[in-house]
Formats: sequence, C-alpha cells, structure tokens
Amino acid sequence: MHGTWNRTDIGELGRRLQRAHGEVWLHQVKGDPYADLLRGHAEDPRPGQERIRALGPLWRSTTGAWVTADHRLAGELLGAGWPHRPLADDEAHVPVDDAGLGGDAAHYERLHGYARDAVPPAAVQAVSERVVGALAADFDLVTDLAEAVPTNLLAATLGPAGADRRELARACTAAGVVLDGLLCPQRLDVTRRAVAAVGRLRELLADPAADPEAGPGAGPHEAAVLLATAGVRTAASLIAGSVLAVADHPEEWSRVAEDPGHAALVVAEVLRHDPPVRIHPAVALADVEFAGQHVRAGERVVVLVAAANRDPEVFDDPDRFVTGRPVEALVPALHHRVTLPFARAQAEAVLRALVAARPRPRRSAGHLRSRRSPVTGHLLGCPLTTG
Repeated sequence: MHGTWNRTDIGELGRRLQRAHGEVWLHQVKGDPYADLLRGHAEDPRPGQERIRALGPLWRSTTGAWVTADHRLAGELLGAGWPHRPLADDEAHVPVDDAGLGGDAAHYERLHGYARDAVPPAAVQAVSERVVGALAADFDLVTDLAEAVPTNLLAATLGPAGADRRELARACTAAGVVLDGLLCPQRLDVTRRAVAAVGRLRELLADPAADPEAGPGAGPHEAAVLLATAGVRTAASLIAGSVLAVADHPEEWSRVAEDPGHAALVVAEVLRHDPPVRIHPAVALADVEFAGQHVRAGERVVVLVAAANRDPEVFDDPDRFVTGRPVEALVPALHHRVTLPFARAQAEAVLRALVAARPRPRRSAGHLRSRRSPVTGHLLGCPLTTG
C-alpha cells in the first residue's frame, strides 16, 4: 500500500488491526508475559522481561513465538550465523511493502555502504552543532533536539534541492511507527498515516537522476528510505537516552567535558542500559535447534534485546548505568546494520556539541511515553532546562 485507500481497504485494515489487537489482549489476560510486553502499556517493561527470563533460555509464548532474554542465546540469534530473516512486511501490523525492512545480510551490507557515503561524519557534526546552538534555555528533548537532528541531517544530505523540510520531518515522524508496528497493532489512523508517510518519503528522497524503470534493490534510494523510516526513530531514541544519561549522571557530563571521546562510551552504555530497539523479531528459514528446543522453519523467534543486555549472569549490577563495561551491548542485526551506525554517530555528536556549548540540562517536568511502542519505547516529550 502506498497511501491510496478505498473504503474496502480501510475496512479490511481496520478489521485486521482490531483482530490482532484482540488476540494479543486475550493472550495477555491469560497471563502470557510476552503478550503483556507486546501491548506496550507498561512504563517499565523490566518486570515482564524478568518473568520471561525465569521461564528459561528459550520459551514459547502462547502467541506462538519463541522468546529469549538470555544473553548468550541472544548473541547467537542476533548474529548472522543462523538461517533467518527479519519479520516480513506482510506479517507486520503496519502493512507497507517498501519500508526497507526486508532483505538478507548482504542486502543490508550494501545499504550500509550507501548510507555511510551519503551521510558523512562532518555533516553529522555540523547538523548536531547547529541544532544544539538553536536550543532555548528551556527545550523539549524530543521535538527540539532528538528528532530535529536526524530529520535535519536527512534534509541536508539526502533531500532534493528545495524540498519542504517540514514535510520531510512530518513524514519521518509518522513513518517511525513502522518499527513498533512489526509486533504491536497500531490504531487505524496511525497506521494509515504511516503508510502514506512511507510513500511520501519515497517521493521526497527520490534521486531525480535515477532510472525510473529500475526495479527495487539495495541502492541509495532504498538506503535513504530505510534511514527515514526506521533510522530517524532509532536515532531519536538513542539521542534522547544519551542526553538523559549525562543529565542524570553529572559525573558522565564532566567526563565528556574533559574528554569529548568519552561520548562514545556513554552511548555504548545507553545501547545496553536503555537501547533504542528493545525487541528484535525474526523468522526461522529452516528447522534449527536452540537451547534444547526445536524451532521449525517459518516460526517466529524474538530476542528481548533490552532484557538480554541486563542479564545478571553477564553484567554486574545490570540496572546501574556504568560506562566502560567489559562486555559490550548486544545490538540487533540485519536492517539495524544500517540504522544503528546512523543513530550512534548522531548521539555521540550531540553529546559533544551539547557539553561544549551549554550548561548541563536537567529535567523540568515528567516525560511522556507513547503507548503501543514495545520495540522502541518511543518518548513523546521530555522538558529540559538549562536555566
């Protein structure tokens, strides 16, 4: 679907979303902790994650998915060494066929190369400094900084000349729900906006020199669309988490002030402590054995990335924010090979720019988090002040 709807389409989509939401709700009320996570209502998902951890290294939910919170097994599953693919768009709850979330490892390696060339480090730093420099003493972490940096970066590096940057930003925001829509059925109006936004992003980010007869593939256009859909939401989450880390831990702010390179260690610990992608779903392409369980081809396998990164068997005092841990955070593979480097570079640049230009911000009010965002834990707003 590309944003053109008739009443039949809308009715069928609405029924599909309602049915999926009802199924998840039924599993949740019957006590399935994975279904509880999928609903995305809990401000703190850790109690549910720990319930799943207690069920063993690989547990089968009543939803039919195999789920793990085990760090060792998660490391195997997030690598490229087993036959799997990302959750297909046609299995997701946001029915877009061109959001860039399908493909194999080689496909994403090519996309990563295009994205790396298109968004150079100098542009990341320049945009980060410009956005930070424009902040008022009182600002919203999400709308004024965390979302502004990736959307301005895409407009500066990938957008066509004269493009309406506000329209690009709006489309990125609307399309960002695609990641959560992989697992959690969204509201009908949100889903329709997301589908339309993905189609509009393909138009805004199109290369006027490209051959219109060329078919889809791992090219610059596909890399741009992937960054605009999944990449902006991932970057915004990682930027927000990184800024809150230095705001809430004055010693980390001081370390970045003394050594700007310390920003990389802060972001690395945010990837473990508060990752921008909490859950990674995949589908087995062949029968395989894991942790004594037989997973059949076609079955869904889900890694609770956030839970695996707080595995007490691997990390001492896992709920504590500590930079420079000896074990690195696990991060999802496949399409995240493109989006996470994009996000990580921006989070580090924002920290360097923020520490260099301003007093340490502090929270001035409570934050607001989106419902139905089990994958990203999407932050809607968080007022900060340097006054």
